[in-house]
Amino acid sequence: MEHTEFEEFRNKKLHSLKVWKTIIIIHGINLFFLVYLAIIGMITSGYGFLGFFKELFYELVHYPGMIISYAIISAYLNIFTIPRLIALYRIIEAVILGERKVKHVLFYVLGVVLQFVTLLFGLNYFLSRAHKPVIYLYPESRTEVDVKLDLDGKLTVTYPDYDLAEGWTVTADPDGTLTDKNGRKYSYLYWEGDINIKPDLSKGFCVKGEDTAKFLETALAELGLNDKEADDFITYWLPLMIGNKYNVITFQTKAYEDVASLSISPKPDTVIRVNMLWYSTDRQVSIRPQDLTSVNPPGRKGFTVVEWGGEEYKMGPLCIESWV
Repeated sequence: MEHTEFEEFRNKKLHSLKVWKTIIIIHGINLFFLVYLAIIGMITSGYGFLGFFKELFYELVHYPGMIISYAIISAYLNIFTIPRLIALYRIIEAVILGERKVKHVLFYVLGVVLQFVTLLFGLNYFLSRAHKPVIYLYPESRTEVDVKLDLDGKLTVTYPDYDLAEGWTVTADPDGTLTDKNGRKYSYLYWEGDINIKPDLSKGFCVKGEDTAKFLETALAELGLNDKEADDFITYWLPLMIGNKYNVITFQTKAYEDVASLSISPKPDTVIRVNMLWYSTDRQVSIRPQDLTSVNPPGRKGFTVVEWGGEEYKMGPLCIESWV
């Protein structure tokens, strides 16, 4: 009798050990793919294989608060891990014993779905603030122009006031002067908003803070801005950038247009859009240079619309959150 009880106890232990070994293997594979995707992401972002580990070490040393916030978010996103783990144990146990326990399968699937939904809500928190996009209008002759914004996000500030249903309606002169229905004149249309942009950081430039003005003069000319527009751009952004040791600067194209499109009537002949995304860093960052000459059409023909704006990443390339 004692021998039988011992065998039963031993079999249960071996059985439990087999189940946990299976679970460890499953989670080990999952961890492997997560690390693999992280490394691939860093490599495709221009850091290289060794650059990934250097960047990770740099972030751990210089941004401990960010790492803590990641840990908190990770814990929040994994609140369903323990019950899901219990359900997974029961599923594997049932498979080993040749039983069918549908309720555990359903519970596990429910846990995965809830975690996924939680992740989506978490990601929705990380919005990017499109800071001071301004729109210039240059028709060939005095023209009434309607301008509408289609954002994946929401407007926070506009000037002059933006009608959510109708947009802006102004009379534009060839020199860029805009006049509203009340006779008030403006140099441009201004808006600011939270947008769900997925930035492309694979190409760009790492520029010393003291060289930022000279870099922007050259870059903005290549992107199609005239001297006045470039002056407006530089005098806005330079105070935030010149005091940094380095600035990593990228100009978003499709990523920005996908979340902030313009609808203009009459239809312009030339559209020039400049959206700068940047962050400061204490060291030189290796990044593939971006070809700026192909971003916007060369020259200006006919009715021309120009827009510039930007976003600042506050905590470096490992941070998903950007705002101003």
